[in-house]
Amino acid sequence: MDVQREMNPYPDDYAKASEHLRQALALLSKHQIPPSPLNYRISYDVTAGRNEKLKGELVQHLIAATEAASDDTLWELYAKHFIQDDLALDELRKELRTVVTSLQDEFKRAGGNIAGYTSTLSRFAGILDKESSTEQISTEVQQVIHDTRDMEASQSRLENQMAHVMTEMEAMREELEQVRKESLTDGLTGIANRKAFDTAIEQTLRVAQDTNQSTCLLLADIDHFKSFNDTHGHLIGDKVLRFVASTLKRCIKGKDTAARFGGEEFAIILPNTDLTGARTAAEQIRNEISSGTLINKNRGEAYGSITISIGIAKLNQDDNVLDLIHRADESLYLAKSRGRNRVEFAGAA
Repeated sequence: MDVQREMNPYPDDYAKASEHLRQALALLSKHQIPPSPLNYRISYDVTAGRNEKLKGELVQHLIAATEAASDDTLWELYAKHFIQDDLALDELRKELRTVVTSLQDEFKRAGGNIAGYTSTLSRFAGILDKESSTEQISTEVQQVIHDTRDMEASQSRLENQMAHVMTEMEAMREELEQVRKESLTDGLTGIANRKAFDTAIEQTLRVAQDTNQSTCLLLADIDHFKSFNDTHGHLIGDKVLRFVASTLKRCIKGKDTAARFGGEEFAIILPNTDLTGARTAAEQIRNEISSGTLINKNRGEAYGSITISIGIAKLNQDDNVLDLIHRADESLYLAKSRGRNRVEFAGAA
């Protein structure tokens, strides 16, 4: 398999990529933002609906800007949303390096004290083996007592240092786990993001093809989401996305993975699931969403029905990731073209 190709975070086909290109350049032009590679990536992710948190922060910045968008702010947005994980890990590495260096120094001091203490005891044993004077023995006893106390203090410092290291290590483990979770979670919906999906689908296919397990992929798209957004506003649109995501989480089980695929599209990986099981899961999701209602609490009015179209793809033995996604996308297109709010499988059963 071509791993680099499969892990591509921007797998849009020519038509989708061209449309996002047009929208991204239009956004940059409208706000007089230089179309540099970094600014283009920000604009592409925003117009393609890939990162709602980034979109909200960019909109706030553009509203606050009296003239053209600030280069510094654009760089901060890019760094925050595209390289923040690397920065967080770098900080943790620095902290860990400090702790390890401190521990090494303490071990060196302890090692030196042990060597000195051993020498003191050897010298004292030598004096006891000889006919030494009371004064010599008394002097050596005092030295042994002094060195024993130093050794005890050294060991105590080492124990305290070790306890401190264990505390620091546990705190860093928790921080690393938090960074890992945040890097794999969609900020708006709380389910897996595209990065997590890419990792999960790669692992799932490898296991399925090694063990000859049935595996299916669902691609789902919220029907008429753009018009819903235009009618009710982006805040209500965000509630719809969260509602759909929570429904997916409620409907999946075990090792299934629900992820936000991009914009209003979602993906559900169903390992060890045949076509019949995938249809059942898809219909459950579709029914749960279409039967749910979003209410305007201030007015007590419903925002209207929400429906979702779902396409199914079944894994073939020689598939790569893009093959599976492509067939799921074809099935989703079929569901859309046949009237929406339905589940379709474009391949042969």
